Amino acid sequence: MRLLLFILISIILSPLVIIGLIVYTYRLRRFSIPQKISGTANEAYGGRLCMHIAGTRNDPAAYALSGHLPLFNKVIDFCMIKTMKLACRLSGYQGSMFSYPGPRPSNLTTMQSHRAAFFDDAINSALTRADNPARQFVVLGAGWDTRCYDLPVGADVKCFEVDMAPTLNAKIAGLKSAGIPHDHVTFVETDFNQQTWLDALTEAGFDTSLTTFILWEGVSMYLNEDAVLDTLKLAAHFPTGSQIVFDYFSGELINTEPPFEKNGSRMMKQSMKYYEEKLSFGITTRKPARDGVEKVVNDCGLQLDAFEHTHTEEPPEIPMYCFALAYKS
Repeated sequence: MRLLLFILISIILSPLVIIGLIVYTYRLRRFSIPQKISGTANEAYGGRLCMHIAGTRNDPAAYALSGHLPLFNKVIDFCMIKTMKLACRLSGYQGSMFSYPGPRPSNLTTMQSHRAAFFDDAINSALTRADNPARQFVVLGAGWDTRCYDLPVGADVKCFEVDMAPTLNAKIAGLKSAGIPHDHVTFVETDFNQQTWLDALTEAGFDTSLTTFILWEGVSMYLNEDAVLDTLKLAAHFPTGSQIVFDYFSGELINTEPPFEKNGSRMMKQSMKYYEEKLSFGITTRKPARDGVEKVVNDCGLQLDAFEHTHTEEPPEIPMYCFALAYKS
C-alpha cells in the first residue's frame, strides 16, 4: 500500500521531476564535465541523500549540502529532492533503494544501501574501538562524501579529504555556501592516475606514524590497475591496525566476460558514458569470490578483514559488485 501511494504521489509530482532531470543533464554537459568535476560522485551522494530523505539513514550534512553543488543545485534540490521527500513522508515508503542497511544479498536496486552500510560499519568500528583506534581518517576520492561531518561520538581523529582539484574546490564552495563547519578537515588535491596521493597528503600534514583508516569509495573501477595496486601498497606501509575499505566491480564485468557478455557489462558501460567516464579496473568474482580480492590485497602487503558482495555466487550468476576491508597486520 505504501509503495502504491508513493508511486501515485510521484506521478503527480513527475512534471517537476522531469524539469529537474533536464536541468541536471544540462548542467552535467555544460558545466560539470567541461570543468572536469566528477559526475559519478553524484550517484553515491544521491543514494545516501535518498536514504536520509526516506528516514532510513541519518545524514544531515548530505541534506544540507543539497542545493549547493554543481549538479545538485537549488533548482534540482527543489524539483527532485524536495518532491521525493514529500512523496516519502506522505506515503511512509522506505523500501527498495531507500532501505538501510538493505537486504542481503543485494541487487542493482539496493546495492548502494549495501555499500553504505558496509562502509559505515567499518568506519564506526575503526574510529571508536578501544584497542588502537584510528587517529587519522582519509577519504580518497572524497567527492561529495559527508562522513567527515558526522563522525561517531567520541572519535578523536584528524580528517583528510583527497580528490582532484575541480571536484575538491566545488566541494569546499558547497560546504561554505551550505554553512557546514569544515575547519576540522584538511583538503588535499591530487590526481590518482598521475601523482602519489601519499606525497600530497604528507605535504598537507599527514603523519605516517599514526594508525589510519582510509575510505576509498567509488574510485577503484575508474583507475588503471597500477594506480589501484599502488594505493593498496602504500596503505600497507601504515602502522599496524591501519585499514582501507574499498569497493570494486567484477573483473568479468569490466572485461565483458560471461555471465556479463550479453547485458550487464554493456549496460554498465553505457551508463558510464552519460558521465563521460570509463570503467577500467576489476577483480575476478568467480566462486569463491573472496579469493580474488584476498590474493590482490595479500600481494600488496595487506590482510583481508571483511568481504561482502551483491547478487550470489551460484551459477550461472556471479557477484557484480564487491566491498572489501583490508588491514595492516
